[in-house]
Amino acid sequence: MIEMPVRDGDTFKLLLSSTGKIVKVECVVTPQKIAQGLSGRKSLKKGTGMLFIFDEIQRQNMWMPDMKFPLDVIWLDETLSVIHISYGLQPCADRRQCPSTNSVYACKYAIEMNEGEAAIYGFMNGTQLTVA
Repeated sequence: MIEMPVRDGDTFKLLLSSTGKIVKVECVVTPQKIAQGLSGRKSLKKGTGMLFIFDEIQRQNMWMPDMKFPLDVIWLDETLSVIHISYGLQPCADRRQCPSTNSVYACKYAIEMNEGEAAIYGFMNGTQLTVA
């Protein structure tokens, strides 16, 4: 569980129960920063991600306008347990034709990481994360 309050830009290390690996995440909590996400960034350091902390526990959507690189999105419930993973989301070439992807299930958090890192770090449905 993430102890509130959390501000945009706060960082945490998250420990995966299944592998013992640690992922460092930067938090976004305000609507403006959640909407921006990683858009416009040129890259993301290996083993890091962006943790989205949503106000409501509900199905969430993400899209990839102004992205420079593909991502995996790990969707988490309120206990930081993985409930779904969206693999290999590609940047949009045209903002007007930019599809969104959704969490499938109600979630409280999402982590965006470089494409392929969800598998490399051992994220699977049911994986429990804890703040390290």
